[in-house]
Amino acid sequence: MQWDKEKFDWPHHELSNFIDSENHTWHVQDTDELNPKKKIPIALFIHGAGASTHSWRLILDQLKDNFRVILVDLPGHGFSRLGKKNRSSLEAITKDLEFLLIKMNVNPNLVIGHSAGAAVALNLALSKKIKIQGILCLNGALGNFSGIAGILYPLLAKFLSMSPLTVPFFTSLYSSKNQVEKFLSLTGSKINPKGIIYYKKLISDKKHVEGTLAMMSQWNLNQLILRLKQIEIPVCLIVGQNDNIVENHDNLKASKDIPKAEFISNPEHGHLMHEENPELISNQIKSFYIKSVSIQIS
Repeated sequence: MQWDKEKFDWPHHELSNFIDSENHTWHVQDTDELNPKKKIPIALFIHGAGASTHSWRLILDQLKDNFRVILVDLPGHGFSRLGKKNRSSLEAITKDLEFLLIKMNVNPNLVIGHSAGAAVALNLALSKKIKIQGILCLNGALGNFSGIAGILYPLLAKFLSMSPLTVPFFTSLYSSKNQVEKFLSLTGSKINPKGIIYYKKLISDKKHVEGTLAMMSQWNLNQLILRLKQIEIPVCLIVGQNDNIVENHDNLKASKDIPKAEFISNPEHGHLMHEENPELISNQIKSFYIKSVSIQIS
């Protein structure tokens, strides 16, 4: 994505900064300047594969008075430039995000992750360098494919990421708003027209599609799944019952593995429930923070 071309139509562009780290140039949106003298908790939001900071735009509006909200584009996504193509695995993204937070001198009180971003958030909770007080997962992508699919899917993703024909195919396939709208309907969510336009911009962008495919081809949850029992902080896993992208069951299972976890199911909501009902999700975030996280801080 080209910032100079898109910035004036991008949500909360006035909060955007670009931060160079060891391996990437990160696009970060930070509400710190909106409350310069107010001491409020820090909430870091991590989007899923194929999305960007735009997916949190409505949540930011709801929470900016309660939290210092920090949004990041994952490497190769949105406006974050992928410095090294081999740094798109779960472990690499987690370590590089640690490095970014240390450079920003930020230690989030609460980390909220959506889909694959939930896996990053949970992995970050195991960090020795960043001390988080709570994690909230929204439709977390927390399960590997089983059986033959578990072997074929990573190989297919790797092949697609290497093929020079893949990116032009995707960008041309979803070149119209109607095509993107049909694609998003598979998530089980209905989002507003502006949101559809943002996804169209992303799916039509060569670098963004390359970054998404790189992440898919390097993704592996085996170590995280084995270490869920080691997460000692409160975790809230929220799912939408209409989610057609990830299995609700994977989140329920994770909630049983994590010692201090709670599981919430939102009826009539899909994979993008934070975009279709930001008020509900914001209230659930605030409730979890007050009930489970602020107690640890005070």
